[in-house]
Amino acid sequence: MKRAVVAAAVLLTATSALAQGDAIRKPLPTSLKVKMGMTNVPALSPLWLLPDYAGKYNIQIENVMFQRFADARTALASGDLDITAFGPQDITLAVAQGAKSLVGVAGVGSGNDCLIVRKGDDVKDWKQLADKKIGIGAGSISWLKFAASVTENGGDYGKLKITNIVGGGANYLKALQGKEIDLAVVWQPFCAQAIVDGYGQYPTIDHNRSKAVGGLISVLAVNRGFMEKNHDAVQRLVVAYIDVLQYAQANPQRWLKIYAEKAGLPEAIAAESIRITKLDATLPLASITRISKFLSDNGVITRDVSGEIAQHYTFEFLAKATGKSPAELGQNQ
Repeated sequence: MKRAVVAAAVLLTATSALAQGDAIRKPLPTSLKVKMGMTNVPALSPLWLLPDYAGKYNIQIENVMFQRFADARTALASGDLDITAFGPQDITLAVAQGAKSLVGVAGVGSGNDCLIVRKGDDVKDWKQLADKKIGIGAGSISWLKFAASVTENGGDYGKLKITNIVGGGANYLKALQGKEIDLAVVWQPFCAQAIVDGYGQYPTIDHNRSKAVGGLISVLAVNRGFMEKNHDAVQRLVVAYIDVLQYAQANPQRWLKIYAEKAGLPEAIAAESIRITKLDATLPLASITRISKFLSDNGVITRDVSGEIAQHYTFEFLAKATGKSPAELGQNQ
């Protein structure tokens, strides 16, 4: 009898989960227009497919282009956007400035950020950085990974020869070629461009292995007001997003061509850019919390928001879309 009860309970749970899975894949009863922020980053290029996938759920997406994560963050915070992807530090930066309108709903992946040196000038050990001129973009996720890695490997970041380079990644490459810097702390496709053009190489050291920050590239986030008003739509957007990531993972050549086309890059550069990028919707909240603490400890933000940052992320939509628990999706990672 007891076995029969247990079996019935298991069957009921499975049936309920299946019904829930079917429900979140039904089109919305009325059409909804959504504004999505886009940037030309390799890991985010699969998002160009999201309008087609979301269209199945009666959601019409309008893409709005941005050059920087910071600008997309500002637009999402103000409600000019409904959804976008930006750096894993961006919600923390917004919260530190008093914003409460951003909610992280999924991760994007790891890799993408990179270090580049002139060809033949490898840096094999973190101790070698003491003699190098280093170009960084203060506040960028690539910089966060680098600064944390320096400390974790016994270095003193404050004693390094640092140049803060303003503007896009092309400025880093100009500085590297002109020998104004010896190492650029940058992101794809700029490392790929230096490699394909024949004057750059990846150093042996790798800042994507930082224990404190991790290798996370980006997070997918929504405007809180939009989420509260359109809960079912956000669920379907996350379902569509998971489908897009799975398609890109299974079809790397298609992913490559989308990125090359949208970014206006030769396919060789696009191929090298995505080679070191791993797509993954896991949302490592513990790592994001450590990033928040690192930002305050190093004076990038004026107050420590690490204790409250979890309030600005939710695993609800991702858990329903994947059938996994928050713990399996990175809550404690």
